[in-house]
Amino acid sequence: MSSSRDTDFQVTVEVPSNIALVKYWGKRDPERQWPANDSLSMTLNAAKSITTARVVRGVGGDTLRREDQNGKLVTVDPSDKALRHVAFLRRELALDGALDIATRNTFPTGCGIASSASGLGALTLAAIGAWTGSSSFAELAAAGFDRERLAALARLGSGSACRSFHSGYVLWSAGLEPDAQSVMQVYDHEHWQLADLICIVSREEKAISSSAGHLTAATSPLYRPRLAGLPERMRRVRAALAARDLDALGVQIEAEALEMHAVMMTATPSLRYLHDASCELITWLRNERESRGLPAYFTIDAGPNIHVICQHGDRDKIATRILAAFPQVTLISDCTGSGPRITGRQLA
Repeated sequence: MSSSRDTDFQVTVEVPSNIALVKYWGKRDPERQWPANDSLSMTLNAAKSITTARVVRGVGGDTLRREDQNGKLVTVDPSDKALRHVAFLRRELALDGALDIATRNTFPTGCGIASSASGLGALTLAAIGAWTGSSSFAELAAAGFDRERLAALARLGSGSACRSFHSGYVLWSAGLEPDAQSVMQVYDHEHWQLADLICIVSREEKAISSSAGHLTAATSPLYRPRLAGLPERMRRVRAALAARDLDALGVQIEAEALEMHAVMMTATPSLRYLHDASCELITWLRNERESRGLPAYFTIDAGPNIHVICQHGDRDKIATRILAAFPQVTLISDCTGSGPRITGRQLA
């Protein structure tokens, strides 16, 4: 299938990160991104990847420029995972046209805030939008790419990217076989506006990527017991979301985060994503909640940085207390988000 455009077309997309409330760790089939268990996430708002893709006729290969930590766009090596994903999409979809791509994140990359989810989701959406000359999700659907298909294609670049294609609270079901996976919105962002105060204790990229970490999960003696308990945890998390009950949700997401990190630490080789500062912040939060009634709970992805979840109306006062206790922490104030966006234009 060729692009419907004969001249250059450019799209800009914004795809949010997401924070998993029920997490997946371990894959039944890494090649087809088949997770070991169902997961459920909250789509974020401020933490996102912003990617522009332009079809360039009559030139060679794709180019990708990524913003570095100094805010400068740097051309990445052709062997980069993102460009390999673009090449995969081109082969899989039989779409043509070299792409010139530029991307940046509004949050630190590679340190456990799901930058691969937003990044590969944005890359997938921007590339297909540019190739098909689509300026909206309606136009993408008319070209044969509804959200379900886009999410499935993004998942093949980064598993959790599939959860970033809806607003609010999103369920990724593993299914009984790789091709039976599905992604669905459980509640939209208006159902329950929660705040996510992302506490950056370290901006360093992880020494072991999540992709590599997933491959070690089954070596942990805690892996099978964790999987056995996840259906009940999912039931309780969904019930808490339905009731908009922060205390019920908080108990579950804290236990879930610690169980996942216990699997990581007891795997072979052992993975310790948490830093001492991570543990200090977790201990402080629990003490503040128990002794002073701080209405907030934590969750953690595969990294050292802590997500503090609270009611939207309590966000500012809790942020103030965190920064007073940990002035060295950088805080990203985020909340339940409305999902990805796309705009496009024909170039002269």
